[in-house]
Amino acid sequence: MSEHEGEMMSVDEARRARLMSGEAWDDFCDQLKAAGRIVARETAGGDPQDAVEGYRYLTRMLMMGNFRVIERRTPGTKPRFIGLIPPPLKGGIGVQSPNQDHIVQPVDARYRYRITGTAGDVYTHLSAWSPPIPDDVGAVPVGLDAEDHLETFNPNMALTPHTLVLGDIANADGTVDFILSVDPPDDGSAWMSMASTTRELMGRVVWDDRNEQTPPRLVIECLDEHEQPETPSPEDMAERLAVAGQLILGQKADYEGWTNDLLTRENDTHFTREWYERIGGSPDDRHFEFGYWRVPEGMALVVEFEEMPTQHWNFQLCNHWMENLANYSTGEGYIDKENAVRDGSHLRIVVAHEDPGVPNWIQPDTHDHGVMGIRFVRPSREPEVSCRLIPVSDRTF
Repeated sequence: MSEHEGEMMSVDEARRARLMSGEAWDDFCDQLKAAGRIVARETAGGDPQDAVEGYRYLTRMLMMGNFRVIERRTPGTKPRFIGLIPPPLKGGIGVQSPNQDHIVQPVDARYRYRITGTAGDVYTHLSAWSPPIPDDVGAVPVGLDAEDHLETFNPNMALTPHTLVLGDIANADGTVDFILSVDPPDDGSAWMSMASTTRELMGRVVWDDRNEQTPPRLVIECLDEHEQPETPSPEDMAERLAVAGQLILGQKADYEGWTNDLLTRENDTHFTREWYERIGGSPDDRHFEFGYWRVPEGMALVVEFEEMPTQHWNFQLCNHWMENLANYSTGEGYIDKENAVRDGSHLRIVVAHEDPGVPNWIQPDTHDHGVMGIRFVRPSREPEVSCRLIPVSDRTF
């Protein structure tokens, strides 16, 4: 128990005291230790490559936590551009699409925002990222037992109850002008709702052809005057440390649970909706199946489906931690709607270490196991995906 808990303090007084005493920092370090324990637990006596990549992934998530939480800055009344984050050519979070840019725009649900600009001609899906975060976060310790607190304090478990397709509200000339707020605007303006717990406007920008399409160009401004100190207060910093540490821990814990669920049925894919929604997925506009692939030398995993009209689809291989493989940088490790070779409407993808002599071959780099995903954006019907593991020598593709 913190030495301050027995004192009659307000939440902000407790946050300040914990920051100034160093307890908030100690708690943050304990959250990282708890995340490291997950890597050790998951790889005990197992694959050294999984262990190395697990700890490397943890350090990458530390950088992400710094970006999204420690350095978090919400818009003021001066308009600012909303940036697009391109996909990583290696790494990434949770089977991150190489065909998709992201918008990660911090917002404060106490205020109203106006978003203007142009929609472009690329498909853009917006959602209100709304994780469960207690009101007293940063005022009370979680420490090495932080994993036990994830049920009620998990910044990674971001439900997205409010969504919007940007093109649906674009004017005839391609411009957009809408309000992002908890309550509807009084003047009847176009509106995207958010929850009282919303922390970020999340966007998925799905490309078909980066050379030909135009991205959205958006500007955001807050409609309510409020203070925006350049440096966080001690109270704010204590809260940021707690949220950042728990975000990193939540990512490790959630993806561990999800991966272990997938491991119960290797070399097959399923739409694991509960897990997908838990980490902020958008099932309202896509069907996203996940699986765990394990392909030894001399074997081939054959993935097949009948193609239907979609906005986009892709299939990708990841490592055990759901990170994109390093060979994405050379255009390998995944295949998409634009680059697949078809036999009529039938699509066949082959994962193998050696060239099977057929189209749509994916070479899994230095890995022989990990997580795989196949996403269908705006499919006209629910796809049926089949998987089978066969010897490459059989050539029964």
